[in-house]
Amino acid sequence: MYDGGPIRARLEAPRPAGEGDGPGEPDLDPIPPWWARPRRSPALPRLAEALALTALSAAVPGLAHLRAGRVRAGAALLTGYALALTALAVAAGGARERLLELLVSPAWLAGLIAGCALAAVAWVALVVRSYAVLRPAALSARERRAGRIVVAALCALVLAPPLTVARYGQLQRDLVGSVFADDPAASGAPPDTARGVPASPAASPADPLRRLERLDVLLVGGDADVGRPGVRTDSMTVASIDTRTGDTVLLSLPRNLQNVPVWSGRRRVPFPRRELLNAVYQHGLTHPGLVGGGARNPGAELLKRTVGHILGRRVHYYAMVDMRSFRQIVDAVGGVRVCVDRAVPAPRQQVPGGVLRPGCRRLNGREALWYGRSRTGGDDYGRMGRQKCLMWEIARQAGPWTVLRSFQRLSRVFRYSVNTDLPRGTLPHLVALSTKIRNARVTSLQFVPPLVSPARPDYPAIRRTAERMIENRGAAVRTRARLHILNQSCI
Repeated sequence: MYDGGPIRARLEAPRPAGEGDGPGEPDLDPIPPWWARPRRSPALPRLAEALALTALSAAVPGLAHLRAGRVRAGAALLTGYALALTALAVAAGGARERLLELLVSPAWLAGLIAGCALAAVAWVALVVRSYAVLRPAALSARERRAGRIVVAALCALVLAPPLTVARYGQLQRDLVGSVFADDPAASGAPPDTARGVPASPAASPADPLRRLERLDVLLVGGDADVGRPGVRTDSMTVASIDTRTGDTVLLSLPRNLQNVPVWSGRRRVPFPRRELLNAVYQHGLTHPGLVGGGARNPGAELLKRTVGHILGRRVHYYAMVDMRSFRQIVDAVGGVRVCVDRAVPAPRQQVPGGVLRPGCRRLNGREALWYGRSRTGGDDYGRMGRQKCLMWEIARQAGPWTVLRSFQRLSRVFRYSVNTDLPRGTLPHLVALSTKIRNARVTSLQFVPPLVSPARPDYPAIRRTAERMIENRGAAVRTRARLHILNQSCI
């Protein structure tokens, strides 16, 4: 409790002669009651103002300096801030596609990470300096400590945004470096001119897609999963993309094609007549010399060359994902909404009730996997159509915010579960091309009965049909083939 301190000692000290509590004289230094004693330092309001302006200066640099009378420094900070906001607004509006292209460039990502680190240091320095120019001079030890705590909290808050962006940039850079090939020359198959496959113009390493009128990519779905040794490619689709318009034709081959003309790129190689097309991948893995040296994945490279030979196309690249990865991708983006037109049976331990009932609903990763994989009560050809719709719906529904929200999880899945020979130099151009595809016509053709007999396939007829589809003469095969316009039939 308060005992009076110096005031009490003064009252109890001997008084000089002539002094006292005579008539009419007031008491000397009376002890004020506790509720009347001053509790607030006169510098406290100025400290609160300094901290408030420091916090505002973290969002609008220069306010603290202007309040402190440092007009030149404050005006410089405000001008730089306004110019930076203007540049970001222009980039986000007019140069959005260019920004997306830069986000897949390893060199630019390295610069982004370094820039974020510098921004974090500069932002912390700004907060500390803003407080320093406004801090009152006469502060008690307790007030100084409180001010430092608040400033430290503000520093932690302003560090979070640039460090988060730097973290995402590092994840993206690791993903690009680990998944995509660094040598564009090592990934392409040699021209197949000996068998009538057109040799596409050679693209320069600096701009791999500039001279291509159509880009052909083999999309492969493997059935490798927990408890399933080896890989069988149950989904094989060539996406042939018009690089000017984004119009895309999906040419799908069934996994059970027989008498497969396995092609090394220059000649046909021995392959058992009764083996199916989905065994070519494993055959390439066990015989890597068939495609020569330098291939990242001999199995996928042999399959790419064989599928291109069957369709009469120069397939430039491949991308392969296994079933487990597909399930994780769907879960990472929060599921995929699909309209099921008829009941799809599935194992009870995988899907509740053992069936996906008709209707529009959001499927989780396991349900989506079995929606595209189930053959019970149907055939390979029906599930091929469902697989194409799944691919289309995932690409359509995975918007920028969905990808950003799930970025860390998606990057981990893609890094360890996606295999491709797409070179890094193509990524900026593929990003620009993907924006065209989203609004373009996407047509799917399946080479299934009655168009093709898997047991006795007419490979020359397959080539001719593929050529007609690429040349936009799909009406000639519409009545006999399972032809779908995904923009319409999958919605």
